[in-house]
Formats: sequence, C-alpha cells, structure tokens
Amino acid sequence: MNRQSGITVIEILVGLALSLIILAGVLHIFINNKQTYRVQEAFARLQENGRFAMQFITKDLRMAGYMGCAGKITNPIGNIADYYPKDGEVDLAASFNGVGIEGYRYTDLPLQLTNTTSLNTTNVAEDTDIVQIKRASTTGARVRNPPTPTPPSNPELKLDRDLSEGLFEQYDILFVSDCENADVFVASDVSANSGSIYRTITLAASTNYAPPGSPPRISDYDEDAEVYKLVNTTYYIGINSAGQPALFRKFLSNANNIIEEELVEGVEDMQILYGEDTDDDGTPNRYVDLDDIPTPPVDWNKVVSVRIELGLRSIEDNLAAEPKPVPNQPTVMDRRLRRTFTTSIAIRNRAI
Repeated sequence: MNRQSGITVIEILVGLALSLIILAGVLHIFINNKQTYRVQEAFARLQENGRFAMQFITKDLRMAGYMGCAGKITNPIGNIADYYPKDGEVDLAASFNGVGIEGYRYTDLPLQLTNTTSLNTTNVAEDTDIVQIKRASTTGARVRNPPTPTPPSNPELKLDRDLSEGLFEQYDILFVSDCENADVFVASDVSANSGSIYRTITLAASTNYAPPGSPPRISDYDEDAEVYKLVNTTYYIGINSAGQPALFRKFLSNANNIIEEELVEGVEDMQILYGEDTDDDGTPNRYVDLDDIPTPPVDWNKVVSVRIELGLRSIEDNLAAEPKPVPNQPTVMDRRLRRTFTTSIAIRNRAI
C-alpha cells in the first residue's frame, strides 16, 4: 500500500475553485451591505437636509412684514435712511413699506439688493424661484424718554442701556414703531456714556435726510415705541464651491453690506406658490405661480400664505438603480437619490 505524499493538480484546482466561489459570495454580501449602507445613509442625510432647509426658510417667511406692535398700520411708513450714495433718496436696502414679501423668477434677474449689490443669473440655479423677505427683527428695545434740559443737535432715541446691549451698531438700518406709526432710519451713532442708564441712537444728517417740508418725526416717539433692526433677506438656489447645488441666502448686514451664506447643501430646486387673499378675509382664495400668469402677477399686499416646494438630491452619485427624473427636472441622467419636500406657511402678520 502506497502512502500519499502530496495532492494532485486536480485537487488543487478544485480547492481553488471552491475558495473562489466562497470568496465571491463573501464579496457579493459585502458589496450589497455597503451599497445598502450608502443608500440608507444618503436617505438619512437627505431627510435631515430637507428638514433644515425648510426650517430656515419657514422661520423667516412666517415673520414676513413683522413691524412690532404696529401690525397693519394705516399710516405710511416713514423712511429717512440715506447712508449710500447720499443722494436725498431712500437707500434701496432700506426700502420697506410693510409688504414684507416679494417673489421673483429666474427670468426676473438681475435683482438689485442694494445700491451696489445685485443677485444675478450667475448666482442662481436656472428655472428656480427667488423670494425676498423684509421685516423687523424679533428682538427689540423699548424707547425711553428721559427729561432733556437742552435739545440735542440731531434727532435721537434713548433706550435702556442693559436691555439694548449688543442689539445695535453704528450704521445699522433700524426700524422704530409704536401702535400707530413706523419709521426706518440709519443709526449714525450708537453710544452709552459711562454711568448712564441709557443707550443713545443718533440720527445725524450724514446718514439720514429730512423730506422737504416734513421734519423727521423720530423725536416724537414715546415710551410706547420699540426699536428693531431691519431684516432684509433673499433666499435662492445656487451652486457652492464644490459644484453642488445648495440653498443660499443673502442678508443685509451693517453699513449697507450684503452677506452671502450657504445654508443647506443638496437643495437643487425651489418652486413657490403665493396664497393671495382677494376678499380680505385673511385666508387665501388662490395660489399664484409666477411662471403661469403675466406681470403684475400678484398683489403682494394681499399675500397671506406661501406654499413652498424644495427639491433635494443626495451628494453621492450611483445610489439609485437607474436615473429617476423628477417633475421639474425631466432630463436627469445621474443616479442620485431625490426627494421633494412641500409645506404651506401662513404669514402670521397677514393671516387671521
């Protein structure tokens, strides 16, 4: 009887074949698990981005046209803000008549935001909507009216020093209102003398003007008035530095500057319908798509709600089994995951 001293070539080949089959099965399971993980992670991030995007824009839309206790005042809003270019006219960034919201189409660009800054087609994704919101800030400071033996050379407002700490800076565009009147102006100076309980906001002629025959009424505001920053924010879809679509906003900062901020990556589409109240009962009678009707499409004073639709896509490609076109993008060829988020928002200062 001969002893076996090795294995044959056939046995080696059979062993290798079995090993390859087992390895292929393991690799298949690993690849499938990895792909499942990628899809689940992309869906989770898509969901999270959608919630964040809606949260950012919903918060501002709800507050559009906010004017403190002034509410729906019938008196015209006064405006003496003339920081730049000091030409005797209201600065574009400071223009506010209480409407609070205005929508634009891609074809309406360029949109002038200030006297020196505009939003152009190079900044905005094609065929997406743009919305501009103006309002008073949510935090203000009440006016105080201490006795002044000598009238100041420039109109001014006195505020509680502690309660107004950090709220206002020199050259901010501010909004003051009581329950009857409202005015917009530029703070030419914000100061608090040592030992004083007041903070003084000065309105010098260097940053404001007096309409002919109508002196500024700022000094007439009493202790039932409050001062706020004027908020001027524009939301749109743009392309970030990584080449990804994203939700952006441009907002008014100090000294008439506009700051651009990327909010949420992966937002590739924004479509907006505006709820117009045509019978003054506080509820929308129709929803207006700016792309469907001629100019002027809507009376912005009568817009009481907004229906917004955001289209989001995953950052990674090759997640879906095949391209999945969406209504606003029928020619989609990549294999990213996509989801549409829709909500209706009541403008609290308009709706009943």
